[in-house]
Amino acid sequence: MKKIILLVIFIYLFIRCSKQKELPPPVEEPSAFSVSLVAFGDNLIHETVYRAAKTGNTYDFSSMFLEISAYLDNFDLRFINQETILGGKELGLSTYPTFNSPQELGDDLVAAGFNLISLANNHTLDRGEQAVINSVKFWESKGVIYSGSAISPTQSQVKQFAKNNISFAFVAYTYGTNGIPHPEGKTHLANIYSDIKAKKDLENLNEEVDILIVSMHWGEEYQNLPNETQLNQARFLSDLGVDIIIGHHPHVIQPVDILENKQGEKTLVIYSLGNFLSDQVGIDRLIGMGVYLDIVKEIDGKIHLKNIGAKLLYRYKNYNDNSFRVLLFQNVNEYFLKDYQRYFEEKKELIKYYYPDIYVS
Repeated sequence: MKKIILLVIFIYLFIRCSKQKELPPPVEEPSAFSVSLVAFGDNLIHETVYRAAKTGNTYDFSSMFLEISAYLDNFDLRFINQETILGGKELGLSTYPTFNSPQELGDDLVAAGFNLISLANNHTLDRGEQAVINSVKFWESKGVIYSGSAISPTQSQVKQFAKNNISFAFVAYTYGTNGIPHPEGKTHLANIYSDIKAKKDLENLNEEVDILIVSMHWGEEYQNLPNETQLNQARFLSDLGVDIIIGHHPHVIQPVDILENKQGEKTLVIYSLGNFLSDQVGIDRLIGMGVYLDIVKEIDGKIHLKNIGAKLLYRYKNYNDNSFRVLLFQNVNEYFLKDYQRYFEEKKELIKYYYPDIYVS
């Protein structure tokens, strides 16, 4: 009898355990959503660079971006300022002072991982309206997020999108276009900054999106610190509710800062990322940076900018074969750059000038 009772108990426990195993595992709700972003600076393609990329009847820049491409894999959003217009070979390629670059450059940037593109800078109108049209159509065909140029006035310069349950708005401005005027009635070709325009574009926009990113082509070339105009415009944009300001144009690194606006909200300001790829000379123009961070949205909707850091890069040129590479500074040694450790410490100190807590590597 005891054996029968024990058998019944065993069967009951077995069936109960089996039923419990059949239950689906509980779904864990995320405690927060996160998007990672990295931003690099001026992609300024001189003739020596596109000649180095020439392969038969086409151009291949991919070897120049190999190391950066692997690094970009760590991020969701990957910004670059495409300084030279991608008007394409059909218009005739050109270099300083009025640039036009092959569209194969854009192909290789997208293949490397860049997906957030600024088209607003002082060279946007270098080769006229058709170059801008060719450029915008190219970027549109690649499915990336771009701002700063438009084909028609009905196209919004403010681009809204979502990633990982976080909503964004992105807009790119430039201080000017080297004195080249817009064709009459076509100010949409290059998005020129003014406080009035920014207020019209951005005011109350942060009520529609979680994060507002503004790309600013501003400042004075080759100056290590922002000028008064940059400081004032950064404060103005912060008070409008901008969360991240990505600055470029000086072609050298300028500091990073965190501002607190009138509403008590914080704004990350990158005054200048320096150059990405170019053939400018002078050590300050060869060392750029990528600034990265995590954008975190709590379940209650609160937004935080976390893990802010700067990754130094070095544009290496081999003068024997006129080849170019964009290297992470962590992989630079005396072979690539004499006294590289001293330069690293100098740039580290500069980046931390306003915001000592930023991590620099």
